Amino acid sequence: MQELATARGLNVVGFGQSPAAAVRASDVTVSAAGTSCTIEVADKRLPLRLQVLGAHHVTNALAAIAAAVVLGVAPADAVARLETVEIAERWRMQPLGNDRVRIINDAYNASPDSMAAALRTLAQISGPEERTVAVLGAMSELGESAGEEHDRIGLLAVRLNIRRIVVVGPEARRLYLAAVGEGSWDSEAVHLPDQDAAYEYLRGELRDGDRVLVKSSNSVGLRHLGDRLGELFS
Repeated sequence: MQELATARGLNVVGFGQSPAAAVRASDVTVSAAGTSCTIEVADKRLPLRLQVLGAHHVTNALAAIAAAVVLGVAPADAVARLETVEIAERWRMQPLGNDRVRIINDAYNASPDSMAAALRTLAQISGPEERTVAVLGAMSELGESAGEEHDRIGLLAVRLNIRRIVVVGPEARRLYLAAVGEGSWDSEAVHLPDQDAAYEYLRGELRDGDRVLVKSSNSVGLRHLGDRLGELFS
């Protein structure tokens, strides 16, 4: 890429967590209050405290800072602006609910990578006295790899010690079976046919101290379930 850019007279600014990146992040910390890291750019070290949940959003922030620097914006100004962003977008790691039951509505879309990142974030932001609940629907448009990828997410949810795994819809049944096979049984994992059934189950199941992730592909529509749960515990 660098050779192609040089041949065309283009300036390439790399970003990431590699020491070779011109705009890089280190010391990434995720909590219920947001995501913090140190930004290193132009021989400066700047603290960045994102209100947005999840370590995966650090990469998005680095891309924005790199673009801003290329356009002549001071790194400190770019960081300050990013710190004012409350959510990436509606239904993308959107916090809802209240201090007793917190809902994270991340059901705008889902891929294997984003599903894994959301589950890891749920585990990271929950304290030892808080119960983690993952409400998961299908990941669409995965083709021949769909079964394997749903298996992988079911296994990951159990290995992250997610305490309740609520799988919604027939297309996601394999995720549920993978979780049960990995050791999530005795009502730790349940499979429900649709959003209405999931809402009724969660209305009776959720309790003070729960931290709830709602995640699926857009076509599944669990974002609407996330909104209903947010209103229930507002």
